[in-house]
Amino acid sequence: MELIVDRISKQYQNKIAVDRISLTFTKGIYGLLGANGAGKTTFMRMICGVLRSDSGTITMDGMDVTTEEYRSWLGYLPQDFGYYPEFTGMDFLLYMAVLKGMTKPQARRRAEELLELVALTETARKKIKTYSGGMKQRLGIAQALLNRPGSSSWMNPPRAWIPRNGRGSAI
Repeated sequence: MELIVDRISKQYQNKIAVDRISLTFTKGIYGLLGANGAGKTTFMRMICGVLRSDSGTITMDGMDVTTEEYRSWLGYLPQDFGYYPEFTGMDFLLYMAVLKGMTKPQARRRAEELLELVALTETARKKIKTYSGGMKQRLGIAQALLNRPGSSSWMNPPRAWIPRNGRGSAI
């Protein structure tokens, strides 16, 4: 696995957010540190294919960031992810799984597996609007892992990851 970021840049009017960054990531865990306004979120959004760079390229093992193949390899959890408050946790995961191209039987199996993994099985049928902040964050983790990504990107480290019952496992 090799993610290559080659001279990417992004400018908003007269503000340069990312300026010709080049990095190569191999398998491992990486941190991205910087002051507010330094371009961290812009950089992550470009790596995840959510935002197009003004110049440069991003590839994973030869797959361009703009391709569906690249996006299917990636799991992405922004700091504030979008969800539908009236959906149940299970309904949300099933909906997202279909958007990711999974069949309904695959989606149901994977959603049940992930709800167990993030300790939300007991609340899977409750509306998301009733979830605590930590529960919503764990649901977001499950959503990011639906398609069994080769890589997962977190905008902030998920503090709520370790379930109270201690049965969680690292991914």
